[in-house]
Amino acid sequence: MNRRAPELALVTGLLLAVPIGGFALWATGDVSRSLLTGAGLSYPFAVYAVYHDDDPTTVLPPRAVAVAGGLLGAVPFADAVVADAALPGVVLRGAFLGLLVAAPAWAYALGYGRAARLPDGRLSLAGAGVAGAALLLAGLLVGTPFGAAAALVVWLTGALAARSAGFRATEDARLGAVGAGVVLGVALLFATLLGGQTTAAAVLSAVTLALAPAVYYGLTAETAAFE
Repeated sequence: MNRRAPELALVTGLLLAVPIGGFALWATGDVSRSLLTGAGLSYPFAVYAVYHDDDPTTVLPPRAVAVAGGLLGAVPFADAVVADAALPGVVLRGAFLGLLVAAPAWAYALGYGRAARLPDGRLSLAGAGVAGAALLLAGLLVGTPFGAAAALVVWLTGALAARSAGFRATEDARLGAVGAGVVLGVALLFATLLGGQTTAAAVLSAVTLALAPAVYYGLTAETAAFE
């Protein structure tokens, strides 16, 4: 494969994302959807470039990518707050969309950055756990599924950060987390059924509780076997 193919993929992604995202913004005036359109067009090319480049950090410095991802992710959140900060559901939607934009950049930075610069793995895991639980609870109280969706992104990003920082959960701990997630998800679902308040937010929250540990286990099971 041509050595310059990864860099050309990045350029191609930008050439598609910028004009199409700009046109979407001009045509609709919707900042969040236009940004998501641009991100959706550019990220696959970025993934291709990272995968095929022997050292993608020379073109995409992890810290700069993380900062850029955070700034871009702040746009949908700020857009939601400006649109109607009085509606918590709208704010949670903005938080989810912002995390959706920022998470791939953060995942890249965590995977290719220096572990010594990352915070303690246990602190990252605990912080993500608390933040995700707060988002999930807020979504339940407000009645929007975006709280659970945002919680799933936060939990998985925090777990990835902890792993990149050197934290390695044991096989028993990861299996225990999967079991606990299933139990909590089923308990929440039954509680909402008994209370007669089965909503999309409650169902997605239950699925998130069961899914997050299972996804983390699936992402780490194969690599853990060789450590």
